[in-house]
Amino acid sequence: MQAGAGDILMWAAAGLLFPLTMLPLAALAGGRVRSATMFVGLVALIVAGSRLFAHLAADIGPAPLSAGLITTAALCVALITAAAYAAGGAAALLARLSPPIEAFVRAVGRLSIALVLAMAAIQFAAVILRYVFGLNFIAVQESVTYLHGAVFLLAGGYALLTDDHVRVDIFYRDASPRKKALVDLAGTYLLLLPFCFVGLWAAAPYVANSWAVREGSVEQSGIKGVYLLKTLIPIYLTLLALAGLVLASRAAAILKRDDPA
Repeated sequence: MQAGAGDILMWAAAGLLFPLTMLPLAALAGGRVRSATMFVGLVALIVAGSRLFAHLAADIGPAPLSAGLITTAALCVALITAAAYAAGGAAALLARLSPPIEAFVRAVGRLSIALVLAMAAIQFAAVILRYVFGLNFIAVQESVTYLHGAVFLLAGGYALLTDDHVRVDIFYRDASPRKKALVDLAGTYLLLLPFCFVGLWAAAPYVANSWAVREGSVEQSGIKGVYLLKTLIPIYLTLLALAGLVLASRAAAILKRDDPA
């Protein structure tokens, strides 16, 4: 069970999410053949570079290349390449994929608003129960912690899309749209996506171990769902990567539009 859960996370990252995030870069090439060729080349280059980095890093080992992982990744790359070619290029495919992806990330983010209200209500009830009626329930206290973690993890991608995150914009604020697009594209591929994929890489065995033992609270009367809370980590990283895909798509569209060629 542990290996299965870890494989599912790894397959989702390497097989589908990673190739999808390469589409904005491929869109810069333009055209069916050029964008498809660039897409496949980027995927192969980054995979090779990632494995080389993993071999050289002291505390990170390369992901095991199981038959299932290789088959899943190859199939998804082939399907995305074919879809991009059929749509008329990576840019055209992105134009179809970005709106539903953005809508999904925004919907999950709006869900976190409801969780904030639920968290405030439960905290208020816990205070009344404890200081008015002299009752104290561990599960009620822990539920506030669960909701607090869920709010931040589920709202991360939404905050990135709506530009509500903390940004050091001394130069970015007054830059031209093209320079902003360059910064967004570089930041997405040099900082955001590496963080997301390394995080998924590291979280896979962590979450799998928690699921294997159905990890629960150390308190006898606590919530027996720590493994569910830990599952929000890969969900958070996936939402963040999807938000990065949308931002990179916008940046690529601006760069293509303003391309002097």
